[in-house]
Amino acid sequence: MAAVVVAILDRDNWDANTDIIVVVDGARRRLTWVPRDLWSPVINDRVNAAFAMGGGKLLLDALAGLGFMADSAICLRRGATEAALASASIRVPIRAPLDFWYPLTPTRRIEDGRQQVSFRPPAETLRGARLHQWIGARTMVNGEGTDFHRMGRQIVFLRALIAQGFDFHLVLKDPELVRIDGDDPLPLLARVSASWRMQVHDWVDDAVIDGKMVLVPRKPKPWWRRKWRRLRDRLKGTRT
Repeated sequence: MAAVVVAILDRDNWDANTDIIVVVDGARRRLTWVPRDLWSPVINDRVNAAFAMGGGKLLLDALAGLGFMADSAICLRRGATEAALASASIRVPIRAPLDFWYPLTPTRRIEDGRQQVSFRPPAETLRGARLHQWIGARTMVNGEGTDFHRMGRQIVFLRALIAQGFDFHLVLKDPELVRIDGDDPLPLLARVSASWRMQVHDWVDDAVIDGKMVLVPRKPKPWWRRKWRRLRDRLKGTRT
């Protein structure tokens, strides 16, 4: 199998949007986080709405329309991940102080009330609510912060889970909270290690479509600019 999509819903029901979308490419040993706000022409909406509209099959079609080809999708309700992480204690590295505004509870809107959550170098051990705050916090106290920062922390968290021997089969414990479309994704997912490349798909631009703030694929730079950049880098290397 060449690639698998792993998606986690933002609520504990099958009508919810996919909050986290990761394409696992076995041939390239690479995991790519796809922004949930990326606009999909296939469904004429943000890509995170595809599963709620038509299940894993439509999510695969929507991603394929954006250039992310995969053979199967495994979609997890929020309850599956919460149960798996209920007793987890994961230590993550922290490079710089982080301060966020976060909802009073993970599933509430930040507009309905907020609390400040902070993380401090060089590392913290996350458990319980702190796990959800690390994975989901987006709005920084200083006004910065985007979904890309949030996905970056999810990468740090996943690497830590793998390195610390987390049992990922725990998310499959309740089959009512898991849906698989396409070929069996588990053999490929079992191969993933902390050494695989993990990246955020950030080659995008902001846009407004149908009154919605969304992301769209960024147009590639002209061929001559790419060629000039390679020549420039080659000349720099020769001088050094």
